[in-house]
Amino acid sequence: MILNFPIFWFSAPAMLKVWIDRVLVSGICYGGKRFYDQGGLAGKKALVTVTLGGREHMFGEEAIHGPLQDMLRPILRGTLAYVGFDVLEPFVAWHVPYISDEARQQFLVDYTQRLQHLSDDLALVFPRLSQFDGQLYPLPYGA
Repeated sequence: MILNFPIFWFSAPAMLKVWIDRVLVSGICYGGKRFYDQGGLAGKKALVTVTLGGREHMFGEEAIHGPLQDMLRPILRGTLAYVGFDVLEPFVAWHVPYISDEARQQFLVDYTQRLQHLSDDLALVFPRLSQFDGQLYPLPYGA
């Protein structure tokens, strides 16, 4: 699955949240102890593609807005990984409303190349239920 959306106010648009609530439903996509690697969509890949008004240097550990990963965590981990998807590294188009046509075309070329090689992408690391006991307490490392 590919979700393509702009970042508004450090988050995904409200309409996307409504779609998620209506489509990724309990009992089918998750429920009981069917989540993360045991979720209903386990074995399927998900890619998030976002556009931003900000420049790349504005996002990061020491940057003015903080890490982009923090803004994407609710959708990457709390939604996609939670229902079982193998979540791929997001594709980001920076400063989109303000870039030149040439820069916009380069984003499209980069995105096309990324899509052509999705099968080669490794998933981001998220919890696996095998790392936890029956009450979902973390197991000792290496157990």
